[in-house]
Amino acid sequence: MLTLGAIILLAITVIALIAKKTLSKPQTESLISRAIPAAAPLTQPLPSTWYKSDDIYELERRAIFSKKWILLTHKMRFTETGSWIRYAEAGFDFFLIKNAEGTIRGFHNICRHRAFPVVVKDNGQNSVLSCKYHGWSYGLNGQLAKAPLYQDLPGFDRSKNGLFPLHVHIDDKGFVWVNMDAKSQPEISWSENRNQAARYSSFNLGDYQFDHVKQDTSSFNWKTLADKYSTNGNNGDISNSVNVQEKGSSAVSGFHFPNASVTISPHFFFLLRCVPTSATKSLLQYEVYRHKNASQEELKKLEEIIEQTASDYEAPAEKNLRAGVLVDQTPLEFQNQVYQLVEHHRKLEGVAGREIRPAQQILDKSAIKTEQDESLYSSCSGLSCGKTAKELDW
Repeated sequence: MLTLGAIILLAITVIALIAKKTLSKPQTESLISRAIPAAAPLTQPLPSTWYKSDDIYELERRAIFSKKWILLTHKMRFTETGSWIRYAEAGFDFFLIKNAEGTIRGFHNICRHRAFPVVVKDNGQNSVLSCKYHGWSYGLNGQLAKAPLYQDLPGFDRSKNGLFPLHVHIDDKGFVWVNMDAKSQPEISWSENRNQAARYSSFNLGDYQFDHVKQDTSSFNWKTLADKYSTNGNNGDISNSVNVQEKGSSAVSGFHFPNASVTISPHFFFLLRCVPTSATKSLLQYEVYRHKNASQEELKKLEEIIEQTASDYEAPAEKNLRAGVLVDQTPLEFQNQVYQLVEHHRKLEGVAGREIRPAQQILDKSAIKTEQDESLYSSCSGLSCGKTAKELDW
């Protein structure tokens, strides 16, 4: 007799077979995704393999960083038309840019001709974005402006060969979020995140200005940040330090899944992001903003807090995780959220019989296709269902 789980899997497989004959690939994936039941909640912490496995990291790239809304920065960093900032997030290379209408747009950092990066510095300001390889250039809205040797070819359509876009949303407090889902409407809508900035309502961020960015490379898995600061949505250690330094003044902190936290005080605020660069390495990135009336002494105190925060990551618990000895007493809310997303996507790929890469672009049939276009971000691959299942086991 079939178990309930087997019956559900069989039903989903039948749905998938029928859908493939009548619906597009994105529609089929969306239908199957809704049919897959949630996994049972975690009752114990994730095993140490989740903090060092390359296979699980690649699955997280597809299940989380290709689908969820990611907090990146604040709009005040984009002061001029053409201001842009480059980002690398879990292996995805992209940039944000302010166009002539004052809108912040996001694009994958890949020229449509030969996949060379369009921007090569960390930030800058340009009226036109020009690839240095063969001279293809793009406007601030990502549209193709010039394509030497191609633009005069019969049938070449500039409108089909612009930069690959990202979904960008600016919330009520001016924080900038991106979603890398390649569909015209991301599977996870912004409405699911709409209350993210509510906790900061008592602060007028118009009274602050961008000060500087600090970065540190660290040998730990990206989930370590969230394990430390996701408790009840607060950055407990940081918030307490800020309150002590400011002699009891109110500071508000919040964790924003999957990998960012914000702390705002009357004198400054900073955005802390733990950016994955591999299964066992991360980039700690701090964006610091100062109140217009903040003194240098107050900023110096903030730097001391940030330095202490960075040093906390080489605690014995993290070293034990890397060694394979699980030492974790943090609440399971964050770990369960990661587990649910990864397990759901793994099942979705199992039914589909292939890897599903939500960030991979869907090329228009009339667009110029290069080998690099066809395999854009296909490097996030290499998993078989059986191998993945073993890594996911406790």
